[in-house]
Amino acid sequence: MAKWTRQPQEETGNYHFSGTFAVTAGVNQKIPQAEILEIYNDVQAFVKEQNGIDYLQVYQDERGRKLFFVDATPKDLFDSGECDPKDPDFNNCVLCFPEER
Repeated sequence: MAKWTRQPQEETGNYHFSGTFAVTAGVNQKIPQAEILEIYNDVQAFVKEQNGIDYLQVYQDERGRKLFFVDATPKDLFDSGECDPKDPDFNNCVLCFPEER
């Protein structure tokens, strides 16, 4: 099993990775479900600790492979009513390889 390490954020943000969680076909084929779940849980804990994070979280394993975890919409847009938090077109987050983005 690979060990995925979250890389430092380049920016701060108000993204909460609270919507529909999707995994690309490439990640689903190459990364075991247990590792995917660890990454998801790590982001959830980081969001809770920081009360919002950057929309892009980058993970790297010991072999140098990278994964991008991307959230679609900041919490501000849900709080203002501009976006419906129940709408998966706006409230979603995706785990993908950089080349799948």
